[in-house]
Amino acid sequence: MSKIIDKVSNFIVDNNMISAGDRIVLGLSGGADSVCLLILLLDIGDRLGICSKDIFAVHINHGIRGQEADEDEAFARDLCQSKGVSFISFHKDIVGYAKELNMSVEEAGRKFRYQCFESVSEEQGCTKIAVAHNKNDMAETVIFNMLRGTGLKGMAGMQPVRGKIIRPILNITRAEILDYLSEKEQDYRNDSTNDGVDYDRNKIRHIILPAMMDINKGAVNHICHMALEAGNSYSYIHDMAMEDYNGVSQEDDYGRAVTLDVNELYKYSPVLQEHLIHEAIGDVAGKKKDITRKHVMSVVGLLYQETGKQVELPYGIRARRSYDNLIISDKPDNIEDYSYRVDPEGCYDIPGHGCIKFKIMDYNQDMEISKKIYTKMLDYDKIKDTLYLRTPQDGDYIVIDSGGSTKKLTRVFIDNKVDRQLRGSWPVLACGNQLIWVVGLRFSEAYKIDEGTKRILYMDYQEK
Repeated sequence: MSKIIDKVSNFIVDNNMISAGDRIVLGLSGGADSVCLLILLLDIGDRLGICSKDIFAVHINHGIRGQEADEDEAFARDLCQSKGVSFISFHKDIVGYAKELNMSVEEAGRKFRYQCFESVSEEQGCTKIAVAHNKNDMAETVIFNMLRGTGLKGMAGMQPVRGKIIRPILNITRAEILDYLSEKEQDYRNDSTNDGVDYDRNKIRHIILPAMMDINKGAVNHICHMALEAGNSYSYIHDMAMEDYNGVSQEDDYGRAVTLDVNELYKYSPVLQEHLIHEAIGDVAGKKKDITRKHVMSVVGLLYQETGKQVELPYGIRARRSYDNLIISDKPDNIEDYSYRVDPEGCYDIPGHGCIKFKIMDYNQDMEISKKIYTKMLDYDKIKDTLYLRTPQDGDYIVIDSGGSTKKLTRVFIDNKVDRQLRGSWPVLACGNQLIWVVGLRFSEAYKIDEGTKRILYMDYQEK
């Protein structure tokens, strides 16, 4: 028994999990793993500088197993009472909650659990959230991620510390947990849903991992060791990639977006390209859980395709190639991004709108300057950069007076009471982020015809 206590105690210290004065939320289902975690923390509390009053056990009754679930809750409450530990329980119809969120029951249960942990943490001023994942859980997670098509990060499995979440018994196996509880003569509950193979995790636990252990009894330890090496490699690559990553997502009226320079990405090795793109997708999504290597590689493929190509990603995210840029955004589905390099003698159809005709003309003083909303004329020689007809982008602005004062495009939309759902697909004529014409709304003062004008660009917009 002392061997397990020393093993877990050293693991906690080595990973700086718990310090004197910490207040800890502990997930307590009543099963062997969580009961072991509670008893172990109480056994080594003196070494860590904590005691029973510093632990707040949180139990979730998922409303799935009826009386059995109620008995689990009663067991967990009685255990805490006998140990002088605060007990807080939550009830939730997880099956209904999963349907509401369009998630699996497993995902919905996990989401609600961590919401409860965070809630209690805030209410009780806790600094750590302890969960009872062990070596077998780690091996199962790695296998699960492999089957989903993971990259190096997924191979790393779970980390001992992630923010305020700690996993104090991640370095011991389920067999060691059961031996410890047996020596302590400590009862625990068995969740009958863990015995079947209805859930993917259970198939790995009861079929796949045992088959691997038949081949090599050390399979769990070997998988965990591989995960540790994968985690170290991932951290090294991540640090390298983050030194040059400047694609932090920007949010405006059109959604979140990250723009990466394709020519810069070409300079990186394939592994760094993948890592930077994975980071960008996660930056836009705010999470990376369902982003697999297949998704990342589909975006990498855009680096070698022509402008206009795009791929759909989880969480409603889209990645597209736009000339020398790779743009990853979460614009609504009703917004179709486009970007046309304008030929001053061309005609361009605008998705969901109409078309614009362009024509260069010599200017003379007798020429009447159009004052129509959808027909504009500008001094062609004032254009110093490539002209694009495109959808709005972060940072777009327009010159509003002869003194060079500017106004953000978002403010132009607000001033003209343009519905938020329409703004992202609104056609604009631009040089970089400087707008020449917000079609039908505002024309730039910087490109107006004056006494020095020799050539004009005639632009005429026709609605469909």
